[in-house]
Amino acid sequence: MNNNQGNHNVVVYKIISLLFVGLIITITYIDISGKYFQQNIDIFTVNSPLIFPFLVFLTLFIGFIFELRAMIKEVLPILSHNKNDRKIGQNKNLIQSKETFHIFSFIVISLIYVYILPRLHFNLATSIYMFCIMIIINEKDQFISKLIKAFIATGVTIPVIYYIFYEVFEVILP
Repeated sequence: MNNNQGNHNVVVYKIISLLFVGLIITITYIDISGKYFQQNIDIFTVNSPLIFPFLVFLTLFIGFIFELRAMIKEVLPILSHNKNDRKIGQNKNLIQSKETFHIFSFIVISLIYVYILPRLHFNLATSIYMFCIMIIINEKDQFISKLIKAFIATGVTIPVIYYIFYEVFEVILP
């Protein structure tokens, strides 16, 4: 497979992913707006049953816009068949192996998380999950630095998430 064919495959996968996320965003928008207009349910109150789906919709939409923008910046040089883009193809195998490792690790850790969640409950299980994911995803730092950053981020994030869902939204967590 030549470099242009590999780049073309990556572009196709990204476009399919963005189309799928766009479909999810569209369905979420239709559902939320239908409940808002037809059933007169407020969205912008803390007690609203639509606040969480609206926040998920908003987060997906913002992420979609940023990803679409980044993809357009990445795809334009590939589509122009610029010879300077061969540097992208040289490191492609290394990048693909790292991405494959990250995807595989994420799936395994997520399956373990689903298994331990009922046994260890939300705070401990989610802390372990977040800590492991952060260790694997962080490639820039040395191992000790990864551990410290993951520990601090987990120690701050999990209590905030617990407070927001349990105290504010009154969601019963496992």
